[in-house]
Amino acid sequence: MESTPRKLVRLKRSGEFRRVREEGVSFSGKWLVLGVWRAVAVEAGPDVRFGVVTSRKVGGAVVRNRVRRRIRHIQQAHQREVQGSVWCVTVARFRASQATFAELDLEWCKLARRAGVLL
Repeated sequence: MESTPRKLVRLKRSGEFRRVREEGVSFSGKWLVLGVWRAVAVEAGPDVRFGVVTSRKVGGAVVRNRVRRRIRHIQQAHQREVQGSVWCVTVARFRASQATFAELDLEWCKLARRAGVLL
């Protein structure tokens, strides 16, 4: 059985987030918004990168970090199922702190399938 990779390749620079927002497409749900930009394929293989955005509307620092950790864990768990070269930015809506981990996982997968990113 294959183990999941320990570390995600993450989007870190504001320009990368801006590119996903301006040139990509977004899909909304009750707790999350998933922005997807299809990157140009690199010779080394598919370039899959993830980013997370949580505003202060989600809650205080502790709450925002908890939501961020949950979303990153979900992204890491489904990283091998993502097809092609894509950059995905997950934006937590203000109610995301009220959702359970299972609800966030289900919604992220549903949005990723609608975006055509997940198998």
